[in-house]
Amino acid sequence: MDSRLLWLALGAFAGSVESALVVAVMPAVAAETGVSISQAGLLVFVYSIAYGIGTPLFSTLLGGMHRRRVVAGAEFVFGVGAILMGLLPGFLALLAARTLLACGAGLFTSTAQSTAVALAEPGKRGRALSTVVMGGTLAVAFGTPAAALVAQTYGWRTAYVGLGLVGVTAAMIMWWRLPRNILGDKRTLRERLAVVGERGVPMALLTSALVTLAMFMLMIFLAPVTATGIGLGAGAMPAVLFAYGLGALAGNQISGRLSDRLGPRRTVILLLGLVVLLLAALPLVPMVPMALRQPVFIAYTFCFGALSWGMFPAQLLRLALLAPKSVPLAASLNLTAGNIGGAVAALVGGFAFEAGGLMGVGFGGAAVAMLALGTALLVPDQRPQLNAD
Repeated sequence: MDSRLLWLALGAFAGSVESALVVAVMPAVAAETGVSISQAGLLVFVYSIAYGIGTPLFSTLLGGMHRRRVVAGAEFVFGVGAILMGLLPGFLALLAARTLLACGAGLFTSTAQSTAVALAEPGKRGRALSTVVMGGTLAVAFGTPAAALVAQTYGWRTAYVGLGLVGVTAAMIMWWRLPRNILGDKRTLRERLAVVGERGVPMALLTSALVTLAMFMLMIFLAPVTATGIGLGAGAMPAVLFAYGLGALAGNQISGRLSDRLGPRRTVILLLGLVVLLLAALPLVPMVPMALRQPVFIAYTFCFGALSWGMFPAQLLRLALLAPKSVPLAASLNLTAGNIGGAVAALVGGFAFEAGGLMGVGFGGAAVAMLALGTALLVPDQRPQLNAD
């Protein structure tokens, strides 16, 4: 294995840890800065907007630069943003720091995988991609629970400074180790957005946004839901996040096999139906006797992680079949659509939790998932010639 890929994977690891760590520390941030839980959700809102909209813009502006500069620079910006999150006082300063962090994370993610392909020899590019993706997967399963434990033991600011130092270190090594001759992607923003004109793509992107909105109404506010809604306290978060990560690993594998066996359309519809049922069942968890509540909620979170991470591979494959000549661009727009859904969830999820508790989050998320199911059914099947291949 090319050791340079491991540093790209480390960058992906740091970014994925941070995107879930903020969920675990949100109540502590709210308490320290004197804002409500719904206001603390703005940390996710600004991140999602900067990530979803800023990424294609920065990718276009910096498309003519060598990828070594882009990936190392983007990871450095991410690391600095994380360190600032750990050091700056005041909620507005934290919003600015996480916006900066998101710009770096989005640009890194959009460039790292293509850099991995460029580094790999023909016939080994799939393994190169999987190495980079492995960083994000390991982050969800193991990195985030460990970071949450650090935040719980030493404070959330310590966890962020440590994560930022990991990002800065990875950036410096990438700058040193990556070659200087990997050319960037010089396509214009209009060319990048042209895939939206493909039949079925706009409705599929709307489905992605709605799915993310439904799932993130719970995911963003998982810490207050666990502590006060379920009644387990903040100490249960590392175990809850670990269960979520194991579910994500399982869901990613199951989704791929289901997509191969049933096709991506049926897989998306099946998983969305399960999402509706799972979210609608959230208010039932506190009815379980206290002695059994923690294992029941951990099992619930495992299923939630499996459906969250199982949905998007199948959805991405569906987009790839709808736009077979523009798969990278479709994947980029799918990421943007998901981040827009996450931004809306950061606004409405906090209001739903504060106004209706678990019923607000569960039934609200289930209603949005029903809308996503409706739009998924309206997406046309892939083109006939693809079925024949």
